[in-house]
Amino acid sequence: MPDLHTTLITGASSGIGRATARALARPGHRLLLGYASGEDRVLRVAEELRSGTGAEVVPVRADLRDPQAAVDSCLAAVERAGRIDALVNNAGINDRSAADALDLKRADEVFAVNTLAPMALASAVGHHMIGTGVRGSIVNVTSVHETVPITGGALYCASKAALGMVTKVLALEFGPYGIRVNSVAPGETATAMNGVHDESSYREISRPDIPLGRPAGAEEIASLIAYLVGPGSGYVTGASLLADGGLALTAAEANARHAFTTVPPRENPPA
Repeated sequence: MPDLHTTLITGASSGIGRATARALARPGHRLLLGYASGEDRVLRVAEELRSGTGAEVVPVRADLRDPQAAVDSCLAAVERAGRIDALVNNAGINDRSAADALDLKRADEVFAVNTLAPMALASAVGHHMIGTGVRGSIVNVTSVHETVPITGGALYCASKAALGMVTKVLALEFGPYGIRVNSVAPGETATAMNGVHDESSYREISRPDIPLGRPAGAEEIASLIAYLVGPGSGYVTGASLLADGGLALTAAEANARHAFTTVPPRENPPA
């Protein structure tokens, strides 16, 4: 039934992508669940959502390391669906390569998955929306590290910063067609990609240097994505919603603690 509201989510077999699928699944909706190597996981997610929500769920293999092949696969699924209303560019890979030992093959992979493939998918989906008159929504998942640098993050930070700028440019170009383009920038999120295999445990994980004291749960990031996909954000475009527990606020805190404990007292303090 081509009239079903259709959303494509990349990296939907686990983590934020899976949580986003759960947040968006409901009767009258079709979810295209993109995956690369996690076929078994995405099939379990698809069955869970079909039986639990009444949504139509279609797994779509899309390995973003090959952007053109990923776009071709996703567009074929969109053509079979008959329409596309929303795209969630969630899939990504982490990297902590030392800046004095960068591997160009690894750089190609990081930028392909984190920047080029999402940009190409957004371009293709936007083109399809324009051609079919759909006033849709595109959401790119970036990172707090699109603006906050981290040691070992030359490739990762640059790839996410680039996707953040792509978001703003596409918002300008697609806005006249009623297509909104936004991003969600998570801080540390308790997912398997970050070494957390019990994703429900995020409230028990201590992160004392984050003001809220813990990492995010995948469903907390998914709720922001769902907001940007939905009609409640109808006047929001070109925005980046930061969800980092206050991490970006702490840049000067460690230095301030050191400075205030090492500054010698004045010889003649004011009376």
